[in-house]
Amino acid sequence: MPSLPSPLINGNVSVEGKEMSIQSWLKEVFNWSSVATYDFTVHKESGKTLSQLRQEYMNKQTEELT
Repeated sequence: MPSLPSPLINGNVSVEGKEMSIQSWLKEVFNWSSVATYDFTVHKESGKTLSQLRQEYMNKQTEELT
């Protein structure tokens, strides 16, 4: 099993001391030429995908504007 990445403040991740983009890490793990990052990246604590978290954030921003 591959090492889990640690998120970095700049949006990249650190895996075994190596900095890379989430997309690069997912491609390496799954050995795919491309990957839907927001659909395959799961926030460990919440169990939600980045896509779900982004949608919740966007909904909250919309609610605050209205």
